Amino acid sequence: MNSQNTLQPRQSFGLRATRYAAPDSAEKAERVALVELLQQHLTTTVQLHQYVHSLELRVRNVSFVDVRESFHRIGLATEQCSAFLDERIRDMGGAMQLQRTMVNALRASQDDRWSELSFAACIDQIAVRTHALMAFSGQAKSLMDRAVINGDYNSLHVMTDCVYQITQLVALIQISVPVESEVMAEQV
Repeated sequence: MNSQNTLQPRQSFGLRATRYAAPDSAEKAERVALVELLQQHLTTTVQLHQYVHSLELRVRNVSFVDVRESFHRIGLATEQCSAFLDERIRDMGGAMQLQRTMVNALRASQDDRWSELSFAACIDQIAVRTHALMAFSGQAKSLMDRAVINGDYNSLHVMTDCVYQITQLVALIQISVPVESEVMAEQV
């Protein structure tokens, strides 16, 4: 008998085949909620990148190299975080979002919406998006707790990695752009 030729029945989850396949419908609902949360924060990260990129373009002729490098580092970190979130969304069974989100953001930037904003308004928008990203760990906590209860350690691992990546991005922004915006104060 050839054991490698026996086929195991495949379950359909409504999501595409993933690296972290969910074994039952309860975990499927948790995975769908996780993918939706990741997609929401991917959109926020891409929007953040657009504002940072707008500021990068404005300070390219500034004689203070540290200012230019600071916005460049934030831009690179935001791109890396977006790519990381997109990869985790695909790992969890969601559709590829980064390319679609970037295309939508680029269309919006062609409407000159980004270039019309003042420097201070861009900083405020960065603060708003950073504040939204700061909420990720709190939003993911209940999903992480349910993953532990369900024994879904793959989802827990993905969420832990995402919390780490987003926290690193937020810390870089807070260190580089320490201005507390009025918008963030109003939200609190």
